[in-house]
Amino acid sequence: MTSLWPDLRFSLRAIRRSPLFASIAILSLALGIGANTAIFTLMDQIMLRLLPVKDPDRLVMLYQRGSHNGNNMGDRMHSYPIYQDLQQKAAPFSEVLCRRLVSASISVDNQTERVETEMVSGNFFAMLGVKAAAGRVFNSHDDDRVVLGHPVVVLSYDYWQTRFARDPNAVGKKILVNNYPMTIVGVSAPGFAGIDPAVSPQIRVPILMEPAMVPEWSWMQPSDRRTRWVQVFARLRPGYTVDSARAPLQGLFHQIREYETTLPAAKTWSAYMRDQFLRGTIHIEKAATGYSSLRNSFSTALIVLMCMVGLVLLIACANVANLLIARAFARQKEIAVRLSMGATRGQLVRQLLVESMVLSFAGGLAGVLLAIAMTRGLLALVPNDGNPLLISAQPDLRILLFSLLLTFLTGVIFGLVPALRASRPDLWTTLKDAVGSIAGSGGTLFLRKGLVTAQVALSFLLLFGAGLFVRSLHNLKAVDTGFRDLDNLVTFQVSPALNGYDAPRTVHFYEELLAHIRSLPGIKAAAFASVALLHADEWDSSTMVEGHKEKDGEDMQAFMNSVSPGYFETMGIPIKEGRDFDRRDIKDNSKVAIVNERFARHFFGDKSAVGRHIGRGGGPGAKLDTEIIGVVGDTLYEGPREGVRRQVFIPNWGNQGVAFYVRAGLGSTSAYASLRSEVKKLDASMPVYELKTLGGQLDETLLTERLVALLSAGFGLLATLLAAMGLYGVMAFVVARRTKELGVRMALGAQPASMIWLVMKDVLLLLVLGLAVGIPAAIALGRLVAAQLYGIKVNDPGIAGASVGVLIVVACLAGFIPAQRASRIDPILALRYE
Repeated sequence: MTSLWPDLRFSLRAIRRSPLFASIAILSLALGIGANTAIFTLMDQIMLRLLPVKDPDRLVMLYQRGSHNGNNMGDRMHSYPIYQDLQQKAAPFSEVLCRRLVSASISVDNQTERVETEMVSGNFFAMLGVKAAAGRVFNSHDDDRVVLGHPVVVLSYDYWQTRFARDPNAVGKKILVNNYPMTIVGVSAPGFAGIDPAVSPQIRVPILMEPAMVPEWSWMQPSDRRTRWVQVFARLRPGYTVDSARAPLQGLFHQIREYETTLPAAKTWSAYMRDQFLRGTIHIEKAATGYSSLRNSFSTALIVLMCMVGLVLLIACANVANLLIARAFARQKEIAVRLSMGATRGQLVRQLLVESMVLSFAGGLAGVLLAIAMTRGLLALVPNDGNPLLISAQPDLRILLFSLLLTFLTGVIFGLVPALRASRPDLWTTLKDAVGSIAGSGGTLFLRKGLVTAQVALSFLLLFGAGLFVRSLHNLKAVDTGFRDLDNLVTFQVSPALNGYDAPRTVHFYEELLAHIRSLPGIKAAAFASVALLHADEWDSSTMVEGHKEKDGEDMQAFMNSVSPGYFETMGIPIKEGRDFDRRDIKDNSKVAIVNERFARHFFGDKSAVGRHIGRGGGPGAKLDTEIIGVVGDTLYEGPREGVRRQVFIPNWGNQGVAFYVRAGLGSTSAYASLRSEVKKLDASMPVYELKTLGGQLDETLLTERLVALLSAGFGLLATLLAAMGLYGVMAFVVARRTKELGVRMALGAQPASMIWLVMKDVLLLLVLGLAVGIPAAIALGRLVAAQLYGIKVNDPGIAGASVGVLIVVACLAGFIPAQRASRIDPILALRYE
């Protein structure tokens, strides 16, 4: 340690004497390390971090695959009876829990707000090993027995802290949840956010309070086996693994399905439907890191970006290695003198490595600060609708350790080879000050050119990848949505049922609100729909069609939406045939429908769909009791990737929440305050959420694609800039090394143009060699991201040509400056140059 201190002081003095060199090196490393740290910060929190619960490695998640013959209310859902079967009969599990995330309106002291809520089974906290910070948490004996029999709430610790200022008297307080009286019985332990590592519910209620928590699901009973609405997690018994649990679990699941085929709901199933139903499977996967929809959306993108920033760091390392080799060339005489005076090669290598480490750690420190800013910028792009994400931009110990390791490896990678080469000078030629000594030898030049070739290859990989992602995003945004002028179409959502509204009161509220909105100045039209558009929401149903005989295995699903009169005019959707809904259609169990063109073409071909009848539900028992009264133009439903679906529209009636759509004039965002005000006039406690333009919603739906395209383009340009710096450095080195030769050529009559070409040939050779490696690698690696692309092939020649063009221009610019300098060499001065 004492021997390192003089090396450290010497390195700091040496770096201070070369501020330009140090600044370029530290900036290059800061960009590479900062980008890696920023992406790893997100990846760690979303994908890698274990849940803060008891024995997270024993947690598993269960999900089904195959035909269900019923309703599905989200991703990886089960029916509540299936959960009970698994809890009571699954031998591989010591405990099984279920949960469901919903939104709720909570009223405390006459102040109402919308909160993220988790409905959980009574054993939720016990199975996860989570204690109470105040009061008590749920248990199976007291909170998991009777439907609507457990009106109790457990607050999350963070919500207790922010909303109740950690008031111990909050326990026992009476509150309204969805206008239903409940009592706060406890606060969960600090540090526990839940099973989703990205989003934390603010309150938790027993799962059997579902009728109060989701009053819009009045049609569903918790005991319904044909409706899947809860996620299921389990804890493996000692002696079981994920692999050994699969066989007994699948055997139990098949028994459950055989039993379900004997129930009344299965009487109308065809033989084919029964066979497909019995082929269904149940799957098990590790859940030590929890389950997150945000992870599902971003995991592939984060892996792609992590690979890209890794390449950027390699380019930065190559750049700094080139700088160190050039610096070693300038210090060869110093190194030779030290060796001749008795310094060992090991001492010199150590001192040069210490200098590399100083640069690396300075770049690492700047990179961590840059990573915080980058992470904050990325998180700002993620919509949360008032519910803050759990992901933090502040680096914790894990991130700092990652950055420290990355910084150390970076210092070794870019410092070791230059240090080893610089410590082996030819003492005789170096001390004679001969140009072209060991630092300028062919071996050193070959290494520097090899580094530049690698930079060109990696830059092409990044530019080509960025081009694919940017073009894919352009293709997605260019998809015709079927809606007119999205940026002047304002949308917001309300859920009257969460404020205790029944169906007739909800219908009246919607009618009044529509009338108020339509009377506002600058508003051209307004309507609403139960399914928010371009929101990745889904409501589909098996549909029977008059005159169409269903084939075994045929997809008879139609995507549903219930809308108000005037909806199609507001959205700019043309009515191709028939009529729109009107007031006479707005009633409970209305028997009219409107279909889109794709539905009409699929089932009726060139014949008219108007007057035909359809029925909801599958099997021979479905009634064809709904008349088609109109056909409208095709529009998107979930988003551009999914394309146009077969759609059926029915009149909206009931107490379900809806998304309003308001056609405004220019500057639609100015209508936000007016829309909130109109809602407050009718019900001051009614939360308004998801207020934005439909164009803004489309951007949110394409958020993953936007982030990947934006960051990959930035990383590609950064890599190209770093490669240009490396190329410039090498060519400047070549010109300096060949000054005497170039002077002789000029003295013998060589023209400046020929001197420029002499240098530019080397530039183009390095470029060609880099592309010869980069192009095949890019095409091969492109297959790994093919699933992330839309409307473009991984070997697109246009993108490849554009990437090559960019590199040619940048390489020529980087090489032209040293080439021009070579063409202006004074032969007399060059012949005297040493």
